[in-house]
Parts: sequence; C-alpha cells; structure tokens
Amino acid sequence: MPSPSAVVVLVGAAALGQAWFGLLLVVAYGVGLALTLTAAGFAVVRLGSGVTRLLDRRPRLAASPMTALVRRTAPLMSAFVVVALGAGLVLKGAASALG
Repeated sequence: MPSPSAVVVLVGAAALGQAWFGLLLVVAYGVGLALTLTAAGFAVVRLGSGVTRLLDRRPRLAASPMTALVRRTAPLMSAFVVVALGAGLVLKGAASALG
C-alpha cells in the first residue's frame, strides 16, 4: 500500500525537477522502515527466549499456576490482538472509502 507521504515527496521532488532525489528518499524511507520492523521482531523473539530461560532456571516460579496459564494463553492472546487490530484497520478503511 503506497504511503501518502511518499507520494507527496515524489510529487514535490518531481515539481522541483529532482525526481531521482525523491525516489532515493522514498527508497531510504522504505529500507529504514523494513530494518526497524525487523529489529523490533528480533527483539520480541529474543525477549521471549530470555523469559523462557528465566522460567527454566527458576522451577518454583515456572511451576506456579499463573505462569502456566500465561504460557498457555499468551500466544492465543497475542494472535487475538493482531486480528482485532487488523479488523479495526479494515473497518476504518472501509468506512473512509464508503463515507
């Protein structure tokens, strides 16, 4: 999905006769965004591994019923949050397209 900001940058750069510079800025923005999202995903995976190691080192904490409940429901709850946010974005987009 194209970013409105990228379109503005491209049109502005083209109006100034520097379309190549606008394209370079948009590509740099895209690469930066991809690296940021990748780093955030990597950090979440590392955090999950760290929590698992911590729970494995502390058997008393890992054996508590609350920890077991969190371990079972965390993947389901995070999936629910992602689906709910996605559905919200779809509904917001549909509402703006229709209205």
